[in-house]
Amino acid sequence: MPFGTDLNVAGISRSGSTGSYVYSVIGDGDRPVTYVSWFDAARMANWMQNGQPTGVVDGPTAATEYGAYTLNGDTTSGLETKNANALYWIPSENEWYKAAYYDPALNGGAGGYWSYATKSNTAPGNNPNTPSVPNQANYRIGGIYSVTQTNSISGVNALTDVGLFSNSASSYGTYDQTGDVWTWNDAVIDTSDRGIRGSYWGSSGVGAYYRSDDPPTEANDDAIGIRLATVPEPTVAISLIIGAGLLMGKRSRARRSAIAQ
Repeated sequence: MPFGTDLNVAGISRSGSTGSYVYSVIGDGDRPVTYVSWFDAARMANWMQNGQPTGVVDGPTAATEYGAYTLNGDTTSGLETKNANALYWIPSENEWYKAAYYDPALNGGAGGYWSYATKSNTAPGNNPNTPSVPNQANYRIGGIYSVTQTNSISGVNALTDVGLFSNSASSYGTYDQTGDVWTWNDAVIDTSDRGIRGSYWGSSGVGAYYRSDDPPTEANDDAIGIRLATVPEPTVAISLIIGAGLLMGKRSRARRSAIAQ
């Protein structure tokens, strides 16, 4: 289970044996979880829709297999669409993009888009030691990692707590859509891949134009996490939440690394 042993992103530990595993949170539980597939995101949406049941959750009729998505044990295709009654779901790319960059107050109230999800057209800083300074994000600047403020991240957890940069939210109040971890969206790309957006802690660029994809089965990546959309409160636009973060094919990875340099 790399998410428990990769020191750069470790967030959950596992003990026990098959059929009786026990999981526990490492640290404060406020960092995003990585090494998660699109299927993990869909099953988390189902689990939340079904009241977050405890105990054994397994099999094609389990609470992780129906609700927001009808999966029925699918672990290969990943082309399911959200059901009409979904209360939690993987955001569409348009929902993700609007929550990150759109600001209805721009252009004299006509609305418009920022270049960064920190409500700015200027590239953000990356210093977690001054988290209340506006326009900050967890990514690399000139080879300097955010958490260490050096050019090395060896043996150090590179993630930051959700919302650490308290004055760097989007206009809709979402945090960390610039940097920290890429997150899945519901776009289908090249007929079989699913979209990811946002860049991550090792990226050297985090603008709105960063876009990539991975097979929905991809769960071996320290840069990808989960962000879910949920039904909004009255008069509020669709809300995005960090699903895994608040609860606790390297082909495209190589492409993302190339884009980020």
